Amino acid sequence: MGEDIQDALDWARQRLEEMGVFTTQDGLRWAAAHGLALSVWRNAPVEDAHASRPTSRRKALRDGTMFARSTWLTRQAFDVLGSNDHSVSTSWSTWSWTGTWSGRDARGP
Repeated sequence: MGEDIQDALDWARQRLEEMGVFTTQDGLRWAAAHGLALSVWRNAPVEDAHASRPTSRRKALRDGTMFARSTWLTRQAFDVLGSNDHSVSTSWSTWSWTGTWSGRDARGP
């Protein structure tokens, strides 16, 4: 079993090197932030909302809007991943999926 894990780690490191993740100081952190944002969007209610028609409760989530929010979410994940403050309370929770903002980060993405 140990060899299987080591083989998987070696393969993962090789793939990350091929993608250039280790060429910058924060490359691995950016890759992790991207993966977190991707896991939120793909095959989740947000993607379903993006693909569906707007309703009285939800605004249209156009491609540009989704890109802006994905970029913002990736940056938030990047910042949290690099934070030494373990009690960090991110502004992620202030965004409602209807496309509105509240609280201290009312600017949104």
